[in-house]
Amino acid sequence: MTDGAFNLSPPGSFPLSADPAFEDEVRRELEQLIVRVRNCAAAPSVAGVLLTGSFARGEGTIIAHPRTTSRWLSDVECLVVVRGGIVSKREIQRSMRQVERDTNSDLANAERGIKVELRAILTQGMTRLRPAIFTRELCEHAKLLWGDPDAIPVPRMPSSGDAISKYDAFRLLNNRIIEQIAVRSEYADRVSDSTATAYSLAKFWIDLGTSLSVFLGCYRPGYRSRQKPFEDALGAHKEILGAEMCGRLISRFRNAMAQKLGQTGFPPGDPAQEFNEAVEIARATWNWESGQLLGTNTAAGDWRGIFARLSNLETAAQRFRGWARVLRRPSELRQLGPRAMLAAARVGSLATLIYGTGCVIDFFWDEIGSDRSRGTEMAAELCRALGVDARDASERRRLLTRATLGAWERHLRFAAA
Repeated sequence: MTDGAFNLSPPGSFPLSADPAFEDEVRRELEQLIVRVRNCAAAPSVAGVLLTGSFARGEGTIIAHPRTTSRWLSDVECLVVVRGGIVSKREIQRSMRQVERDTNSDLANAERGIKVELRAILTQGMTRLRPAIFTRELCEHAKLLWGDPDAIPVPRMPSSGDAISKYDAFRLLNNRIIEQIAVRSEYADRVSDSTATAYSLAKFWIDLGTSLSVFLGCYRPGYRSRQKPFEDALGAHKEILGAEMCGRLISRFRNAMAQKLGQTGFPPGDPAQEFNEAVEIARATWNWESGQLLGTNTAAGDWRGIFARLSNLETAAQRFRGWARVLRRPSELRQLGPRAMLAAARVGSLATLIYGTGCVIDFFWDEIGSDRSRGTEMAAELCRALGVDARDASERRRLLTRATLGAWERHLRFAAA
């Protein structure tokens, strides 16, 4: 983007992959994606397709594979900008989901791990995007693969990393904690392979560092530009997590960056040990960031303190908007169930219930998966809230994780609507 406008940047006109060997392959897949969007039922309303995320920054992670030649670890993320009043909102959403299914379910794509995510946004919605991490990266790195540049408004761009809300950075950390329990559950059930697990852990370390970088005032909207400022800032403020933990986080962050940018591979290691270390550092970071937002130096205390702290961080306006979104969708409301709604009302909101549950599951993973007294107490309350009924501790943790992920995905749909 230059001069406050998105320039037309067809696939192949800019770097896509961290490893140049896969440039042509990515270009071909993006061209095919554009064809699918142009031929979908909602095409008359589409003003343009913006590539976002790693591939837009030239940092997409693809590695060689002996059988399929390549394996895609980064998702292809696009913002499809649509004009209102041409095609119904329902048809737009249906068309985007159909394009995703057609692309992701293609046999060759599925074997290589290609995953496309399309998010539709109205042209007027572009001007209402708040100055968040996503908006900053969109303004600086998004590429207009196809469409009319004059028809796509450019969001107001934050002038610096300090302009990005620390609440947005804390939300990023909470979202990654939810994703982390999904990866941990798959690993515990032995349904994920070592490369996928290693990549997910690398992404977790990077996003944890990204969240902290906003608090430290050194955020940059690209992986390459973000690394040194973050490492320098954390090294200069070791009192945040303690010198020993800061040193470990810098080491993990640096290694994750090298993996993400294709400088090193994903050698088999001990994911269980890294999961435990990730929980230890994520919990300390979560306590520090939430404490900064609340103006306190104390930790959240016991597991119930996690819900209390999240509730205290939520404003009355945020709570009102959250309930309004939920209540406008009776069918989605029924899917959540009366227990979840009552539990959400007790802690203040659906967001507090979901993110609090995700943090408790992650921070107390071993206890919830055991029959120890505190783990049984925590799990019993969470199971009642989410309507989970399980025979044993291991199944209980798995079903709790699944229920939390389902509620989180619905919550994100509410928030994006």
